[in-house]
Amino acid sequence: MKSKKLASLLAAGAMAASSSSAAYANQTIAEVPFSSIPGILVGNVSDTKNGTGCTVIIVEDPKGATSSVDVRGGSPGTRETDLLEPTKTAQTINAVCLAGGSAFGLEAADGVMQYLEEKGIGVDVGPTVVPIVPSAILFDLTFGDHKTRPDKEMGYQAADNAFNKVPWADGNTGAGTGATVGKLASNSDILPMKGGLGSFAYKYGDIYVGAIVAVNAAGNIVDPENGSIIAGAHTKDGTFIDLEAYTMTDMYKAPNSVENTTIGCIVTNAKLTKAEAKKLAEMAHDGFARAIRPVHTASDGDTIFTIALGDVVTSDTTWDIESANMNLLGVMAVNAMENAIVNAGESAETLLGVDGRASIENFQFKQP
Repeated sequence: MKSKKLASLLAAGAMAASSSSAAYANQTIAEVPFSSIPGILVGNVSDTKNGTGCTVIIVEDPKGATSSVDVRGGSPGTRETDLLEPTKTAQTINAVCLAGGSAFGLEAADGVMQYLEEKGIGVDVGPTVVPIVPSAILFDLTFGDHKTRPDKEMGYQAADNAFNKVPWADGNTGAGTGATVGKLASNSDILPMKGGLGSFAYKYGDIYVGAIVAVNAAGNIVDPENGSIIAGAHTKDGTFIDLEAYTMTDMYKAPNSVENTTIGCIVTNAKLTKAEAKKLAEMAHDGFARAIRPVHTASDGDTIFTIALGDVVTSDTTWDIESANMNLLGVMAVNAMENAIVNAGESAETLLGVDGRASIENFQFKQP
């Protein structure tokens, strides 16, 4: 899938070079690790024993970075998202925190704030600094020990891991530790699979655009190229269930629990206004729609943040109005997000009795 997407992005890059700036000429798009995006630090804490965790993306520049957010799911759990609206005064943030634990997990952001305050990073208010740390949570309370949730201590440790550059990988990591997918059916004979944390990034010339996402969807993770299910609802004999088709039958009954939500962040080194950062988050939700089916359900709290570091100026003109090259950045963001979601499904291992695709040797589940 990635090779096909890379080819389409090369075509998009060529179009950008011809329509925008000569600076893009003769450039190619390359896949790079998310953690290689300059100007950010990523830290995780993964409690595999109890099935939960948190992830933090920290802006290295003490002055922060431009940010906004777009919330599409019906049951979000968030903090400081109102602040990210373009009409609000604050222009920068210092970190984004993603966590399990449902609403209890919002406490993890307190630990990130404490860590950054100790380093003198945040808005100077005189006697101290106030770090700006928007956050979002997913529901994993029914996966492991519901009494163990991301808290202030875990958030602090995640921030410390970020600054110490502790290695991490996609899968049962950070906010994705307790994530599961394929839960829209209430039938006890239909089982979910492990979701997880996924990441992916592109570099085009000097522009970086990447996505990191904790996939805990009610729907299935699918291959955007052909619609085949990568991880999700399946029968005990190993046959995947098309949940979109299933919901349109008389067998469907809404699940009793709301153990869902996919939360993520787009990071770019491009210079954006808050309005442009919000538009990029909106566009990135197309990556959710391509790789999760069904998506944005009533029991999902799907949320995407954007962090724009502001190191690279892009330009384009629409109706004689000059702006950042949102077409190029948007295409890169959507493709990065869908690939990150696929990576989450392919990298998650079996945990606490729930099958993970990465642990199943010679994976041969039947497609619907």
